[in-house]
Amino acid sequence: MKAIERSTFTDAMRHIATPVSVITTDGPGGRFGVTVSSVCTASADPPQMLACIHLAGPTPAALRENGVFTVNMLGSRHGHVADSFAGRIARWRADRFACDQWDVLVTGSPCLHDGLVVLDCRLVSELVISTHVAFVGEVVGLRKAAGLPMLYANQGYSRPHDPLSVQDPEFTL
Repeated sequence: MKAIERSTFTDAMRHIATPVSVITTDGPGGRFGVTVSSVCTASADPPQMLACIHLAGPTPAALRENGVFTVNMLGSRHGHVADSFAGRIARWRADRFACDQWDVLVTGSPCLHDGLVVLDCRLVSELVISTHVAFVGEVVGLRKAAGLPMLYANQGYSRPHDPLSVQDPEFTL
């Protein structure tokens, strides 16, 4: 069976909203970060996160050498952070961390001070998948804040306008 065309796949995936995160790392391999939209829970027992990062930049090699990373899940107010770590803001290209306030939890990886959900991880596994590497990290530190998540869909940022819940009488599967 032949795979579908890349453009068909990417056009379809643009319709799916995904959370926006900045993956950061610090240690002997250097201090780096990158904006991603491919992050999810890998396991709850033990708590683990999966983050997919494009192989082209410096972050994957640094993360591998450092053995630690933080998933900084962005709130709807963090457009400047997402754009900075995507390389879209010229004044912060030399130091992308200058875009906001950062601290650390357990691993020493930079944690966005007011990130919506910050998951500090120890690298436990990785898998190269074509142009990306999937990193799995065991969560060793966590912090959360109030707010709505930043989402990425149709090549732009958004936020949920009316989050559904199982208590909503209009919600059906």
